[in-house]
Amino acid sequence: MRNLLILLMALNCFQSNAQIIETWLGTKMDGNKLLQTGTIVETWGYGFYSPGIWAASLPAPLLEYTKNDSVSIYMINDSPEDHTIHLHGLDVSTLNDGVPSTSFAVDPYDTAQYNFVANNSGIYLYHCHVLTTLHLTMGMYGMIIIHEDDNQNILFQGGPSYQTAYNFLSSDMDESLNVNPLSPGPFNELDVDYFMVNGNSGNQLYNHPDHHVTAYTGDSVLMRLGSMAYSKTRYIFPPELNAIAYTSDGRELPNPFNCDTLVIHSGERYQVLLTPTANVDTDIIVESIEMRNNQIKNTNLIKLNGDLSFGEYEENSFEIYPNPSNGSFKIGFSKDIENAKMVLCDIQGKVVYSNVVSGISHQVEVETDAGIYFVRVTSDDGTSMTEKLILN
Repeated sequence: MRNLLILLMALNCFQSNAQIIETWLGTKMDGNKLLQTGTIVETWGYGFYSPGIWAASLPAPLLEYTKNDSVSIYMINDSPEDHTIHLHGLDVSTLNDGVPSTSFAVDPYDTAQYNFVANNSGIYLYHCHVLTTLHLTMGMYGMIIIHEDDNQNILFQGGPSYQTAYNFLSSDMDESLNVNPLSPGPFNELDVDYFMVNGNSGNQLYNHPDHHVTAYTGDSVLMRLGSMAYSKTRYIFPPELNAIAYTSDGRELPNPFNCDTLVIHSGERYQVLLTPTANVDTDIIVESIEMRNNQIKNTNLIKLNGDLSFGEYEENSFEIYPNPSNGSFKIGFSKDIENAKMVLCDIQGKVVYSNVVSGISHQVEVETDAGIYFVRVTSDDGTSMTEKLILN
């Protein structure tokens, strides 16, 4: 029966003169992730499959194709539960859509094939559509990019070109559910409380060079933005970046619009072009907003035009956790320090808290307004280290 389904899908989707691309994905349910809060949670996900040792990732691997490609995605379910691949936003047949009630589910330790023709360039998503609420918060989602052409430097035919591109996928989880997914409770009581961009939050996001953006005057930089979050995601760009949205949900916008502030709902995707009018080194702000009451639940930062390498961060700086924080946080150092001066400043440079810190870690309790702050630690020899802190 499965072989018949695969044959029908192939006959339905393939074009005789199209380039055929094959992708092999596996599913696993044995992952774990260290959160910014210090908690280790269980994760499920997809990964590029190869015989032998392989692992799933959070988010799932980025899948890239070119317009008019005929794509076959082979899914190996290396787990004890049913899973699917729902090709979110792509023009696929019902049989290939990955919704179990109208398509099929892939049984444990079985293999299936999804086929489609990449008819339209743009950003798309994929995720599991079995017990979707649970499987999403566990991490079973990723992004798909369909490039307009092999040169990969124009948004669409007749559209603007770009020099470099960055991909950002927002998501969230209910931390308590990921700690104990076997007893999730009623899904209508899901309360997401951990907010990520590209699977990272706080310093894990801000200090890692893979998630930095470079955009100087004269550059043309593409931001591919998607969301698999249960909360709304609001991007706030420095106005000097001249951010303009050109496509939405895989289609060209008839009227591109300036988007210094852009709100993205779950499942939505935008392509935003940055053509800076001035050089800036402030950050791109990413806010997670509760759907039910429109309250800001969390703020993450994407480093813009930074020159801090990951290695330098590990050796010379320190870590704040949790970050964002409610005013109670720890400062952790790579080695013992002695009698260093620590100050907490707001974005205007006003000191709102100071103390002397020693040891490998130091607990801080501070009461002040929510916002973005800077923690600066200065040793006896005058060497200073600074990290950003978000207080909610």
